[in-house]
Amino acid sequence: MSASHPTYEVTVGAASHSPVSRPSWSEGEHQRRRAQSGLATSVIGSLERSGKWAEWQQAEPRLAGFASLEEAREAWRRRDERCYQVVAGLTALGSRRGADDDDAALAVAVLLEDGVNRVAMTLSDLCEIDDVNATVWEEVKGAEPQLGSHAATYLLRRTRQRLSRPAAGMVSRVATTSLEGGRVTENAQGSSTNDTWVHNAGDRDALTAAPEVEDPVEDLTDLLIWAREVGVVATEEIDLLVELLAAENDGMAREEAQRVVGERHGVAMRTIRRRRDRTTARLRDAAPKYLAAIA
Repeated sequence: MSASHPTYEVTVGAASHSPVSRPSWSEGEHQRRRAQSGLATSVIGSLERSGKWAEWQQAEPRLAGFASLEEAREAWRRRDERCYQVVAGLTALGSRRGADDDDAALAVAVLLEDGVNRVAMTLSDLCEIDDVNATVWEEVKGAEPQLGSHAATYLLRRTRQRLSRPAAGMVSRVATTSLEGGRVTENAQGSSTNDTWVHNAGDRDALTAAPEVEDPVEDLTDLLIWAREVGVVATEEIDLLVELLAAENDGMAREEAQRVVGERHGVAMRTIRRRRDRTTARLRDAAPKYLAAIA
């Protein structure tokens, strides 16, 4: 692989897009998962070739329980409690106030892929998955290195708050911060290097700080993802709920939204209402199990 070949790249800031038809929930989920998988493969491969994970383990004992980022990623998916400390350790390595290692900041984004996906889904009208990954990276760079076991929650909350602000995309453009403009590349020795964009990525907390608030949309997203994974509802049922909510958010009255969605699906409004009611009833019945699962 040549030194100029980009190993991975992400664009910072909410991108500007031409109006396109909104993908279904399942289509959007597939696109986000595919993007996350591509980023993870690139970062994990680069770390394996460079031997950087072993170097990090010597400097940061919280990484000692896992032989590689890939192993830590698999453990995170199993909800291994040790992974909270791994995220904290990588944040300390990536923070400008810590070891200031840009690859460690990217490794955090890889570990938090499920949370990144939830934020991207919640804010799908404002940004794309690359914007969320890039904002996580920036949050790691600007974080205190002593965040501890709450690092994952803090970073995702801050990311969501920053991207939710109307001026977030504009601020990114003013700062001209882009991982695409200055890519993470691989040198002849197999080590990853960062180009000039690193020096442009200023900490924009003063411009984008927002108070911590509970987000009901994110709560709903988490519930729907959990319900699908455990078999409470099917993907097409989630698509229907999201379609109805999107229509109401566009200003339609509830019955009008049901009528319009029914016409799209070629069924009567009352059929849409019955499908919605059956799905919401199952979600309501499953709520105690969901709350126990996330406790």
